[in-house]
Parts: sequence; structure tokens; C-alpha cells
Amino acid sequence: MKHELTAREKQIFIEMPPLQSVLTLVVPTVLSQVIIVIYNLADTYFVGRANNPSMVAAVAICMPLLLMITGMANLFGIGGSSTIAQSLGTNNFKRARSVSAFAIWGAAGIILTYSLVLLFFNRPILMLLGANADTFGYCYHYMFWITIIGGLPTIMNTLLAHLIRSEGASKEASFGVSMGGIINLFLDPLFMFVILPPGHEVTGAAMATMVSNFVATAYFLIYIYRHRKGSVLSFNPKYISLGDRIPNDVISIGLPSFFMTILASFSNAVINNLFAHESSAAIAGMGVAKRINMLSFRVSTGITQGSLPLIAYSHAAENYDRMKKAIVRAAMLAVGFSSIYMCLSYAFGTHLVRFFINDADTIAYGSRFIRIICFALPLASTSMIAMMLFQATSNRLQATLMSMLRKGILDVPLMFILNGFIPLYGVAYATPIAEVISCLTAVVLVSKYLRNLATPESEVGTL
Repeated sequence: MKHELTAREKQIFIEMPPLQSVLTLVVPTVLSQVIIVIYNLADTYFVGRANNPSMVAAVAICMPLLLMITGMANLFGIGGSSTIAQSLGTNNFKRARSVSAFAIWGAAGIILTYSLVLLFFNRPILMLLGANADTFGYCYHYMFWITIIGGLPTIMNTLLAHLIRSEGASKEASFGVSMGGIINLFLDPLFMFVILPPGHEVTGAAMATMVSNFVATAYFLIYIYRHRKGSVLSFNPKYISLGDRIPNDVISIGLPSFFMTILASFSNAVINNLFAHESSAAIAGMGVAKRINMLSFRVSTGITQGSLPLIAYSHAAENYDRMKKAIVRAAMLAVGFSSIYMCLSYAFGTHLVRFFINDADTIAYGSRFIRIICFALPLASTSMIAMMLFQATSNRLQATLMSMLRKGILDVPLMFILNGFIPLYGVAYATPIAEVISCLTAVVLVSKYLRNLATPESEVGTL
């Protein structure tokens, strides 16, 4: 049983200058997120090689189902990671171990339920998401292999990375995620163009993703088992505890991330339904545009997820000066990158879309969509940093407000309103407008919180 911090944990959480600690945690996490983007884009790229807009549209239609799994992983993963880091900050190692067991088994239970629901109610769910006669078959096979057969390893891949990162093991967590992504890159063309016959490219992409998630999950389970003596992480159910506010803290802290992901899923479903009467090229164009912008979102996600344990530990240990410095460094990285990416997306939008599919109508739609929604990128990064801060410091109300403002509450009504004034493209304009409001709210809430935060004697250490 672990009774004290390891040397690495002391270095990252206490001894390193704030910027060095942030980079130590963030760089591996960002790299793993970039690889996630690459293999997600690989699915779109390889499916697009069939030059069948219905196949590309099917992948876009199924995105909300995958986002739902990500949301469940973040519910237990981010909630668990923050709670574990806070427990470490108060030297409560027994509680941290119970948190990890609760998070792992809670996620396992919820994903099994979700997979069964999709198995028995796949047709109404897919039709609700925007599938039609042209895309339903492709959607079903994509959904079946990733979310039904592969639901458990899909959620565990993300969840276990969060938990491992909570102890400062950012490199090891990122290695597992990256390994899964790289394996997927190699398996995609193998399943799509070699093992399966023509016409089954979507099924091949899904099967490749499922296998890669199995491998990554196996790595994480082996890692936890091998490091069990010096770690609080455990998948042994005997450590599950419903006392000491563990379920409440894990779920309430992770809930904003769950809401943000689920509302993003709902937002995508609304887009697909608003586009349902349009051509498959329009749906595919929006799907490709969102996939391209995913890189900026994933980098911001990597920065916030990587920084969260440091912020949570510093807050629990009442080292507020170090916490503030870490927040500022993380925000500079996230907003800086997303601003650069926004400029590149606007300038080279057409070329980026053409890279994924050589269909004139899809390129025309996708290039216009990407030039509209790219303006939301730096705004979204600011909101995500704010939400991470409030999750790490157990300010649940503010975190939940930020998560719901970004997606669902603002952008969905705006889609319907703007679509009436600017058919089709008004749907895209809803995203940057909603992000402006969310970003302004984030700045106000964070500024107020930091001003009111009691600051003890400043820690020795600078950049």
C-alpha cells in the first residue's frame, strides 16, 4: 500500500518551476491527442478514398455515438483524476485508491449498459441521428464494431489514461493512447483494402479502431498491475468505496466534461438532422470540416487534461501561487496554438478538405464550413481552460455552467434561428457566435475566482 509520494510526483507537483511542470505533463498528453486526431482523420481519409459521400457521411453521423463514450470516459476519468490528485495533495492515499477502483468499475458498468441499448435500439437511434436509406447500412456496421463489440476497450482506453496521468505519469499514459492510435493507422488500410472486400471500407475502419483500443487497454491494465506497489491505482473491486463522498466527488467533478461531450454530441446530431434533407455531400463536407478543426480542439484538450492533476494537487495543498502560475502557462499554450491553427484553417481550408475527399461538391461545402467555424477555435480554448480550473478546484457550478454554455444551450437555438436567415451556412455560424458568449463568461468567472482566492506566502520558484 502506497504511503507517500514518489520522487517523480514530488518533482512534478512540488519542486519543478510551474512552466516546467506544465510542459512535463502537457507535452506527452498533447502528442497523444494529436495521434488521436491523426487516426480519426485516417478513418475519414481512407473511407474517402472510396469516393463515396455516403460512406463519409456515415462516419460523421456516428460521431455522436463515439462522443457519448468519450463523455462517459471523461465523467469517471476526469472526475477520478481530479479527485485522486486532490487526495494526493492531502496525503490521503487510501481514499485515492478507492477513487480509482470506483472510477474503473463505474465506467465498466455504464458502458455495458450503453452497448446493450445500442444493440437493441440501433435503428431508431441511427435514424434520430440523421441516417437515411443511403447511409443506414454503413452507420450500423461502423457503430456495431466500435460501440457494441468494442465499447468496453474504447472507454477504458481513455479512462485509464486519465487515471494514470493523475499520479504525474503523463508519458506512460500518452504512450498507451499513442500506441493505440499508431496501431490503428496501420490496421485501417489492412482491414479496409486487404482483408475485407470492396464496399466494406466503413466496416474495416471500425474493426481497425476496435482492435487498436483492445491493445491499448491491455497495455494500461498491465501497467497498473506492474506498478501496483508504488501507485494508488487499482482495478481490484475490493477497494471500491461508496463512502467518504467518493461517488459524489468523482461524478460531480466529472459531470461538466460529460455534459460538454454529450451536448457536443447533441449539437452534431442537430446539425445532421438539419442537413438531412440536403445532399450527402453537404453532410460529408461538414463532417470533414469538423474533423480538420479537431486537431486544435484535441491540442487544447491535451493541455487542459495534462494540467488538471497539477492544478488539483496545488489547490488541495493550498499552494495557490503555484496553481495560478500553472493556469496562466496552460492558457498561453492553448490559446496561442489555437489562434495559429485558426489562421491556417482559414487560409488553406480548400486544400485541407481536398486532401480527404476528391469530390467537387463535398470540397465546395467543406471549404466554406471550415472558414466559418475556425473562428471559434481560440475562443473554445479559453473556455476549456476555465472549465478545467473549476473542475480541478471542485467549483462544480462554474464548471458545469462553462460546459453547458459551450455546446447545447447556445449553439443549438442559434442553429435553428440562423438557418432560417442563412440556409445551411447559418448552422455553421452558430458555433463561433456561441463560443464568443462562452469565452466572455469564462473570462469574467475566472477573473472573479482568482481575485477572491486567498494567496499565502508565494512559493519560491519562477519560470
